[in-house]
Amino acid sequence: MTTLTVDQIITLTQVLVILMGIGIVWAIYYGSERAELPGDASIPNANEADDSVPDTRGRTL
Repeated sequence: MTTLTVDQIITLTQVLVILMGIGIVWAIYYGSERAELPGDASIPNANEADDSVPDTRGRTL
């Protein structure tokens, strides 16, 4: 048997779900201000050679 009542289990579940939601939102938006958005990318110079390895850091849409 458990030592928690039904009300305590429901309250604990609600608190854990809220904390999990905050954690998910933080994980999605952490560092998103450094994301390269459409229209923000610089136009490469046609006279320069392409990068041999593309830069995959950051987030893109």
